[in-house]
Amino acid sequence: MKKVLIITYYWPPAGGPGVQRWLKFVKYLPEFSVNPIVYIPENPHYPLKDDSLISEVPENVEFLKLPINEPYRWAGMFSKKGTIQMSRGIISKQKQSWLERMLLWVRAIYLFPMRERLG
Repeated sequence: MKKVLIITYYWPPAGGPGVQRWLKFVKYLPEFSVNPIVYIPENPHYPLKDDSLISEVPENVEFLKLPINEPYRWAGMFSKKGTIQMSRGIISKQKQSWLERMLLWVRAIYLFPMRERLG
């Protein structure tokens, strides 16, 4: 059986559409003789949670977990309200503070570069 390494930040109990793609890959890849190994952060910060997705994770999946420096926890020390909204993917149409604009820039350039450019 072939092996594939899946590196993802979003994994159950995280909620939202970003979780579904990797969860379904891991669930159905064995049917195609591919054994997934999932690399996830040990200490993620998920603003949206869906505990029901945990039941969909196959029991025999191999996980690799390492702690990360969670950027939203650091940013939350400066702007809790703005950070919570941004970590959920909500970007306010109202005038943003200098700090919120800086956090958005860091998010776009370093955390999710392709997602921000694709819309």
